[in-house]
Order: sequence, then C-alpha cells, then structure tokens
Amino acid sequence: MGLRYQPLAACMKFARASTKLVRGPSGLLETRANDQPAYDHDAVGRRLGLLIEGAATNLLRYSSAFGNALWEKDSGVVVSNSAIAAPDGSQTAMRLDLPGSSAGADGLYQNVGGLVASEVYSFAVWMRAVSGTADITLGGIDGPSTHGVTLDENWQRVWIAEPASNTTRYPKISTAVSALPASVLIWNAQLEAGPAPTSDIISNGIPAARAVDEVRLDPGDWFAQGRGTFVFDLHTARDWAGIWRIVQMYSASLNDDHLDLGYDSAADQLRISLRKNGVPVVTQSLYGTLAKDSRHRIALAWDDDVISVGLDGVVLSSPDGFAMPRNFTNIVLGTFAGMDKAMNGHLRNLAYWPEKLSNSRLIELSEE
Repeated sequence: MGLRYQPLAACMKFARASTKLVRGPSGLLETRANDQPAYDHDAVGRRLGLLIEGAATNLLRYSSAFGNALWEKDSGVVVSNSAIAAPDGSQTAMRLDLPGSSAGADGLYQNVGGLVASEVYSFAVWMRAVSGTADITLGGIDGPSTHGVTLDENWQRVWIAEPASNTTRYPKISTAVSALPASVLIWNAQLEAGPAPTSDIISNGIPAARAVDEVRLDPGDWFAQGRGTFVFDLHTARDWAGIWRIVQMYSASLNDDHLDLGYDSAADQLRISLRKNGVPVVTQSLYGTLAKDSRHRIALAWDDDVISVGLDGVVLSSPDGFAMPRNFTNIVLGTFAGMDKAMNGHLRNLAYWPEKLSNSRLIELSEE
C-alpha cells in the first residue's frame, strides 16, 4: 500500500484505544496492540488490507466460556472441552452436542437485557462440524426466530442480523430448522448493535468493548493544497446503515473548510460535501450503488471549479463556480473525524497524485 511519492506508512498515523483481533498471515486470529494498525488476512493468509472499524461492544458475557452458567442449556444439550484448535490457535474451543428438536428445544442460549426494541443487532459465532457436515440454527434476537446454516469441518464465522423483539432476547444455537442431532465445535459468540458483525471481541464476565480505528494522513510536503487526486481500493462491509465515510479533508474543524466523501446507505448514493469559510458550497449525492462485501475502486479528484468522482468506469462532477480551500491540515480515512460513522471494511490500497487527473484517467483508475 503506498502513495505516489513516498510509502504510505511514512505519513499515516494510527490510533485505537484498545486491542483488536484480526487474522494474521498464518490465517489464525492474532491480537493487535493499542494504536497498532490491523492489517487483516483471509483463511489462507492472503492480505485483505487495513481493517477500519467503528467502536463496538460484545453484549454477551463470557463470550467463549460456553460452560459458564450464564449460557443456559435445554434438556439433552451437552457442552464439553475440545482438543481441536480454535480460530486463534488456542485450545479454547468447546464441543456442543445437540440432540435435535424441531421446536428448537435443544438449544444453548444466553438471555440478554437492555436491547432496544426494533433496533437491529447481529449475532455471530465461530463454528465447525466435529466431522462431516452439520445443520445448525441461529436465532433468538427477534423472539423465536430461526436461521439455518450448514457447517463443514472448516471453521467459519456464521452470523445473523435482525431487529430486537419487545420480549426477552436470547441469542440461541439449536437445530430448530433441521431437527437433526448435531455435534459441532464453537468459539467466541458475539452480539452487537448493527446490521453485520465486526471483528471479534472476547468478553469474560461483562460486556467487552473495542475502540474505533482512527486513521489519518499527515499532509506534509507530498500534499498539494487546492488540487489533487486520491484513488481508494476498498472492500466494503457485509452490511451497513446510515452515512459512512471514505475520506475527510478539513482545516481546524469539519464545520469550517472541508471536502468530504461518504456513502449514504439509505439513499444508496455516494455523496460529496464541500465547505469554505464555514459555508456549504457543494452538497451532492452523486450516484449509487456500492455493492456490499465487494471490492470497489473509487477516484476522488478536485481543483478550482470541480470535484469529480469515478466509480466503475463512470465519472460524475460537481457544478462549477467555486475556489477550493487551500488550508487542509487534517486527512481522515474511513471514519467521521476518527470518531464514528466508520466504513467497517478494508482499505486495500491508496494512491495519490498532486493534481486533478483527467476524466479519462479517472475512468481507467476506477474500473474493476
């Protein structure tokens, strides 16, 4: 990952007030220390990019200690230790034997209070079959809901998302859909607010939190004020809500001079915002849509009288009649001012030119 004139690491600053779990080059989950960038990988060790996420809380207690009394078991359900390595390479995975029940009365679940009715929450858990395949059901956020998943002998993080019911919520693992007996391995369950799970957070007695990833570029000699081009190579989140950010450039405050590129998920639109002397100059929804859980190349180019955005080989530009600010001292990637509205996805690469590239070049750079 790099800028045109110098390595990206030379001008990138990271901050995160907590540790974070991501897959390393070995394919196993590894802990990244406070303020350490979280470069993520897939199961076979291929690099996915820098994972930029918002703050999140695992609302479950004892998220991986399934033998704890807070994890309630229906009749016939057995939880035991396992010698098979967990997704982080440890010996903390547990075996879950379910007798099979069409009514879902063979489950392992944890009652959770304090959820906001009708708000969407996600429930995720690492699972694999002990041998062969196994049909498992996840549910319980929206009352006795049922979502069937099929497992093989490879670890996978399965998940659901649904609105919380008005009654007791109990994220549950059962065989309600198949009604067939199943023996599986389980590791770290996670219940959090939002339409898709973020990276693993392990709790041990109380809900546990992970801080936001704050990623900034220091606009030094490499950065040309008043004009330029960024090309972002992103892999988007599995789902999203609200307006999330790709990049923000601003002076002392976002309420003052700024250029902002984000995505309005409700409208399915990329949108730009330009302010000068605190006054809105351009607020424009450009076009949609970004596909979820997909790779996109997005070009942002700016100069006096024009802001252009390239996506999928198409370029749209703002109306003219303005001069670009020339005092950007902050460049924030993937969040709103390093605080919230995070992209919850991967920044695979980032390129920069100290000039506004032509539309024909933006078309080439934004094509898949």
